[in-house]
Amino acid sequence: MKFLTKNKDSAVLQQGLTYQKDKSKNNQRLREMLISEQKNFCAYTEKYLNGMDTVDVEHFDSSLKYKDDYFNYYAVLSKANQYKKDEKYKDAPFFKNRFFQNKDEFDFRVRYVKGGDYEEVDLNDTEAQELIDFLGFNHEFLHRDRKKHIKRLDGLFKDANWNTEKQIEYFQQNRSELSFLTALEVELELDLSKFYQNPPQPHDS
Repeated sequence: MKFLTKNKDSAVLQQGLTYQKDKSKNNQRLREMLISEQKNFCAYTEKYLNGMDTVDVEHFDSSLKYKDDYFNYYAVLSKANQYKKDEKYKDAPFFKNRFFQNKDEFDFRVRYVKGGDYEEVDLNDTEAQELIDFLGFNHEFLHRDRKKHIKRLDGLFKDANWNTEKQIEYFQQNRSELSFLTALEVELELDLSKFYQNPPQPHDS
């Protein structure tokens, strides 16, 4: 999952935006900024968001609602929010260390496995196992949609006999097809980083 990382230079932090009770305009602005920061992807599913989707400002640790800040917020599809197992994992250690907000540590501990699911890199890593289950990375509906999406694209590219360059060009022209980015990269053996990484910033001279 590529959009769990948090950025200390986030515009949300710089503007001091927080989720507020009965402040719909404020919360809508916060949601839009999070969606932009997440490159228009749901943080928990990696589905590409469209204008008809219902998207929530999700409080990762729901017990902190109205007492939290940027580091507890994600833009998430409402349905994905419902997969989350708050009660089962309310005292889990990942709430405190939030290892998943550091891309390198997350990638070191959690991976997508060719064939359809996410798993912990170290089978003894209980914390990684619990995070995967807590956020529903392998929920049956998500698993099904992910496999179906990849199978369709794989068939399309093979039928068209497209090389890597043509496949990347297709995604450039059809951004909504970028759902499940991590799985796409693994299954189709593509580098799609241009669609989710921020361009390098110029250094001051």
